[in-house]
Amino acid sequence: MGWGQFGQAIGSLLTKNNVTFSSVDIGLPLTHKVDVLFQMVPTQFIREAFRTNSQFIVTDTIVINGAKGIEKHTHMLPYQIIQEIGPYPNYLNLIGPSFAGGIMANDPTLVSLGYSLSRHVDDVKNLLQTPNFQIQPTVNYMILELAGAMKNVYAILAGYAEGMGFGANTRAKFITLALQEVVKLGQAMGMTDIDVLAPGIVGDMILTCSSPESRNYQFGVHLSVMSQANALKQAKSTVEGFSTSHSVQAIAHKHKVDLPVASLTQQLIEEGVNGRHYLYEFVESLNFILTKRQSRF
Repeated sequence: MGWGQFGQAIGSLLTKNNVTFSSVDIGLPLTHKVDVLFQMVPTQFIREAFRTNSQFIVTDTIVINGAKGIEKHTHMLPYQIIQEIGPYPNYLNLIGPSFAGGIMANDPTLVSLGYSLSRHVDDVKNLLQTPNFQIQPTVNYMILELAGAMKNVYAILAGYAEGMGFGANTRAKFITLALQEVVKLGQAMGMTDIDVLAPGIVGDMILTCSSPESRNYQFGVHLSVMSQANALKQAKSTVEGFSTSHSVQAIAHKHKVDLPVASLTQQLIEEGVNGRHYLYEFVESLNFILTKRQSRF
């Protein structure tokens, strides 16, 4: 359900494993009861999709979520949205460092499969795994979705720093601090036994914060030299971290957690090129030795 780029990539894996499946895109209803559902609808449309198809997505349906993000206004993660509509006890999520194009090009890929109950883990692995697409199970499915949403926010910061001329050392420090904030917020939300080395956490953070293929990273680069409105025009597609940044701040406030790096990113999003001084001030506060280099944008 959801035939975007990532949905098509998952479909290509099923085809390689000789699995017969049907697909529907956003806004199109299912037509029969579903035993296994790959939920690839973007986060903002999950609630509507599940309500529309509630007669076909039943309690014993195995639901594998691949969406990343936080619902606007409610500030809920996909698993929270789906369980509010559910219950769906057979819930898993597939999250990791994986651009859709790389999956379809057979690039060696390692992702996380988060689960609440382990009984269907092997079933899902058998459906999807290929020699070049490997799956690593983890019991903490909740932190995977939190990290999967937050990494889009930090990717904007990484792109902004790149646009200002900062190099790999600075990006690595931001990624490290970002991972610490993910763990900090996750713990405040009651998540335990957080494995930061899971592909869906550290791998996804590194990929999204380092690659020009990331829409959020590119948005950050543009944001460093132009207004927010013009940077969004340049993106020409959804920038998940744009709205997610506000939701992360709301969640952090609710749980009384201070997230300086996420807060910095929100300031940069609001101010665009006029917010450059926030980044310099933040870097200085971390005792960086600053060298102001010309933007490479």
